[in-house]
Amino acid sequence: MGKYDNYSASPGSLGTRGVVLTPGNTDIAGEPKAVVCLTAGNLTIVPEDNADGATLAFVGVPAGFVPPYRVRRVTAATATVASVLD
Repeated sequence: MGKYDNYSASPGSLGTRGVVLTPGNTDIAGEPKAVVCLTAGNLTIVPEDNADGATLAFVGVPAGFVPPYRVRRVTAATATVASVLD
């Protein structure tokens, strides 16, 4: 039995997995709770309910920045970006 087995997973709970993302024209695999910038830079995203071309750009964000949206796609980034899963 794992240390956190008694904690239930919910959209508001901490993630249990993550992966560094490659920006592009495909949606993030799985159902990410969030994305986080691991390094400072720029980030362009498509929020969950936006059309494919309806991007939002964040310029000059610091490491640790988490966009205030559920993100389905990272289309461009100079920052290193990771998903927060489960």
